[in-house]
Amino acid sequence: MLDETSAQQAPSPLVSVLFRIFTAINCGAILLDGDKRTIHLSDRAQHHLGEALSTNKGRLSATDRSCDTPFQTILNQSLKYGGHGRDWRREAVGLKREDKCPVIARVVSVGDEAHNLLDGAVLVVILIDPEDCPDPSHALLQQVFGLTRGEARLASQLLCGKSLQDIAEANGVSLGTVRTQAKAVLAKTNTSRQAELVALLTRLAVISERDARSRPELTA
Repeated sequence: MLDETSAQQAPSPLVSVLFRIFTAINCGAILLDGDKRTIHLSDRAQHHLGEALSTNKGRLSATDRSCDTPFQTILNQSLKYGGHGRDWRREAVGLKREDKCPVIARVVSVGDEAHNLLDGAVLVVILIDPEDCPDPSHALLQQVFGLTRGEARLASQLLCGKSLQDIAEANGVSLGTVRTQAKAVLAKTNTSRQAELVALLTRLAVISERDARSRPELTA
């Protein structure tokens, strides 16, 4: 939750569209004003408050002190120089959290002409969670590659790093059955190795229908 001093204005139509796009590509996003105060944040970004990020009187900071110094430096440099100085200015930093991989925060400056369109936002902080497994729509996998429901489910489980043995045990089937399904998935997707399949599915996951339907777009 944001603290009481955070802005509560209704998001503009463009902000709503922007947050839908970030949700579709499995990223969280936070809009900040010139004082580094939170204007809006997406539902996915909301989940990181309290573990990787926090707010104090509306100002955004990293929860881990060792990460907050470089994070604030990036924010300050982005505010000062905008889109200039890209040859030396850092734009991303890992934000530590307990018992999980760090969340990657990328800072993007908003051009002067877009401030009013984005409710006064000067910076956009994009958040990527390495532990957030992308989940492409099973219906999409069936339609694009002609997979069966079981094969689409298997493809998603492989994408999330599960082994064939894990998948067999989770679904109550033999390892031989899973291997046969895996071979069919590779053949239908025209891939020859699991790593190649995962790379393909990761690209498709950016247009996952499932995520877009299951979560609200943003929190004011």
